[in-house]
Amino acid sequence: MPGARTHDLITVLTGAALMPPAYGALATTYAPVQATGLVACFVGAHLVSGMLFSPDLDIDSAIDDRWGPLFWIWRPYMWLVPHRRFFSHSLVFSPLLRLLYFYLMVMGVLVGGAWLLGQAGVTAPYLHVIVTEQIFDLLRRYPAEVRAVLLGFITGSAAHSIADWLVTGGKRYLRLFGLRVRRDYSNHDRYVPRTRRARHARSF
Repeated sequence: MPGARTHDLITVLTGAALMPPAYGALATTYAPVQATGLVACFVGAHLVSGMLFSPDLDIDSAIDDRWGPLFWIWRPYMWLVPHRRFFSHSLVFSPLLRLLYFYLMVMGVLVGGAWLLGQAGVTAPYLHVIVTEQIFDLLRRYPAEVRAVLLGFITGSAAHSIADWLVTGGKRYLRLFGLRVRRDYSNHDRYVPRTRRARHARSF
């Protein structure tokens, strides 16, 4: 399968390619300024989905490295979700699953933090309730923007999954036409411990 940089390029190119048809579809219903804003929400979510919420979060890869010190929040996801299966690489279900997982992890951190502060005698606000209420308020007040973000989040992930399918499954069909993909993607799924990647990076 393509590496992280190739997937990033695919994400950017597909996002750019989707801008004109997205604007054309929205301009029939919304005013130009609002249509432009919705396209920005859509493309922004497309890029975030492809580069930060990539289907490859189910393995120890360059993608979880982009979360910096917060990489650990994806470890349970990595352990629970089999790589390149329905739960990680499906077109619609998988990106929504990652959004739900991220929400639950954030809620868990907020609840755990409040509990620790409580053990120290500090009364903390119910941030998990406040954040959840704010999310539902956004859903009620900005339904068009929320739909644009969710659609962009789905397309950003789908661009990754489709590219993987074309590379892994398309080779044999290309051979029927006498075409061969010579580049080797066999190392794409290889697990490399974070400490080893860090040592390798310091050696350069």
